[in-house]
Amino acid sequence: MKITNLSSKFVGHWKGTYRLVLSWLPNPDFISVSNMVIKSIANDKFLMLSYDWQHEGVGQDGLILIGNINKQAGVTASWVDSWGMSGKIMNCYGTINQQGDIILLGSYEVPDNPDWGWRIEIPCPNDNALQILMYNISPEGEEFLAGDTNYTRV
Repeated sequence: MKITNLSSKFVGHWKGTYRLVLSWLPNPDFISVSNMVIKSIANDKFLMLSYDWQHEGVGQDGLILIGNINKQAGVTASWVDSWGMSGKIMNCYGTINQQGDIILLGSYEVPDNPDWGWRIEIPCPNDNALQILMYNISPEGEEFLAGDTNYTRV
């Protein structure tokens, strides 16, 4: 599947609820409103997902830029977020299947420890609903839900 074939399913304005999960805390869930605008850019070769949310009353925002190579399942992406990225860009690699589901894998540095992995799952939206899931992956391969956002088209 190509992103150019899917842009109409993704492109538009979305509003939803973001659940940040800090699994190491006794009360790990932080809920906020999230707005997202998805655009098709560069002659429909890329999707740009621009979103905002809040943590403890402080506004946050981020961007995911996704592209794929002609008629291949391989996908590349760059992700930035004001809350957890420390000014670095996370480069991700993954796949898009025939149904249009996108799975991206990246990693980030943890001082004095091995790098941790990161997975972003973006199932192909239906006409009015879009979900984005994000997972931390320990160096040992254990996975922890880090974020779950459920949007509806506005």
